[in-house]
Amino acid sequence: MVRQFAVIGLGRFGLSVAKTLSEEGCEVIAIDKREDNVAEAADFVTSAIQIDATDEKALKSLGIFNMNAVILCIGTNIQASILTALLLKELGVKEIVAKAINQLHKKALLKIGVDRVVLPEIDMGIRLGKSLVRPGVSEHIELSKDHTLMEILAPKRFIGKTLREANIRAKFRLNVIGIKRKLREIDNMGSTLEKEAMDINPSADDIIARGDMLVVLGKNEDVEKFKENGE
Repeated sequence: MVRQFAVIGLGRFGLSVAKTLSEEGCEVIAIDKREDNVAEAADFVTSAIQIDATDEKALKSLGIFNMNAVILCIGTNIQASILTALLLKELGVKEIVAKAINQLHKKALLKIGVDRVVLPEIDMGIRLGKSLVRPGVSEHIELSKDHTLMEILAPKRFIGKTLREANIRAKFRLNVIGIKRKLREIDNMGSTLEKEAMDINPSADDIIARGDMLVVLGKNEDVEKFKENGE
């Protein structure tokens, strides 16, 4: 079945979420009280509706409780964000994901019972900061307080070895769940093209090449140990 989502609040963040979900083949209802925001979303979502999301009757009439999830992206109006979250809970929405603008806003949303709260600007700032002090890391996702999924530039000592020979799982207690590498191809015009390819769930006989990014999964301390001692 096609997954159904509602996105409430069509600022830059909300529009980006709505467009991405639509491009992934989902049915998306985009909601905002501003006519220009609704008009912009109408080009790519299933339906775009102009209502005040703090109006319980209006939300109920949309069948919002039938959505797989509702993404609450109301911007600087914290009061409207919290009130809408309360209404969504009362209407029995299965999953609520909300944007917050600061830690207090996040705390309030979680107290209400919102399933997941994101802080886009703060989260991006953290990721940028970590990327600057970890030049060999291109992606870092904290799966929990103890576990991390990270893309790490293949250490020099492992280049030319198979995953079996590198024995990363035994030495560092990490699972290599993917290898991202750049491939070069010659097009019909004789030009060299470079594209990125991801080998998901590589075999033990896959050889690690210079420039490969290893996607590793494990405990935070083990990932840090691998980064520090991999060279």
